[in-house]
Amino acid sequence: MGTVSFRIPDDVKARMEEHDEINWSAVLRDHIEEELHSLESRNIAHAVATSERLSSGIDADEVATTNTAEQIRAFRDTRYSEERP
Repeated sequence: MGTVSFRIPDDVKARMEEHDEINWSAVLRDHIEEELHSLESRNIAHAVATSERLSSGIDADEVATTNTAEQIRAFRDTRYSEERP
C-alpha cells in the first residue's frame, strides 16, 4: 500500500487527537475513493455526452452508402503524408 503525507493546521490536528477512536487514515482513504469515483463518473458522463453530440450530426443514409474503410484509409494517407518531410 502506498503512503501519502500532507499538512494540516495545528488546530485541526489537535481536534483530531481529541477523537482517538476515529481511524483518520480510513476516513481519508474513503473520502479519496469517493472523490475519485465522482471524478471518474464525470469523465464518463462527459464522454457519453460528447459521443451523443457527435453522433447526432451523422447522416445515417450517407453512412450506409459510404465505404468507411476507404474514408479512413484516405484520412490516414493524408495525415501521414503531412507529417513526413
